[in-house]
Amino acid sequence: MKHKASVWLCFGICVFFAVVLVVLVCTFPRFFHWFYIDYHGLSFTDAITLANVRTVTWAFYLCAPFAGAALYCLISLMWELLHARVFTRKNVRFLSVISWCCLAVLLVTGFFGVKYVPLFIITLAMGVVGILVRVVQSVMDAAVTLREENDLTI
Repeated sequence: MKHKASVWLCFGICVFFAVVLVVLVCTFPRFFHWFYIDYHGLSFTDAITLANVRTVTWAFYLCAPFAGAALYCLISLMWELLHARVFTRKNVRFLSVISWCCLAVLLVTGFFGVKYVPLFIITLAMGVVGILVRVVQSVMDAAVTLREENDLTI
């Protein structure tokens, strides 16, 4: 494969983010407390601050499984690309799962964005990424169909 270095780089970045996600799932409350209270000097007794911390924590833990599933699919997709298995139905399924995970995160952050407006940034980003991945998935599906038809011709 011509661009194996870039695929290895993407693979490594995805593995790194998967490790970061696991660490954050285990340490998010403490990390968020440090970031919100200690670093910014806000008071935990403030009702608005406490509501924001709870809102972001709920949103994070509801989005974490979808982020994990998307990262798993990205890592699996990169693994398939490293082994020169590009136009397969398996890769189309990976892209489909990634786009559905983006939609799920969009819905969760959109719901919690009503209480904590900065979450709408994630909502917007997931909408754009989800649409882009869905377009790539559709193109990949058409390419797989074309490859399968060409394999049947003599």
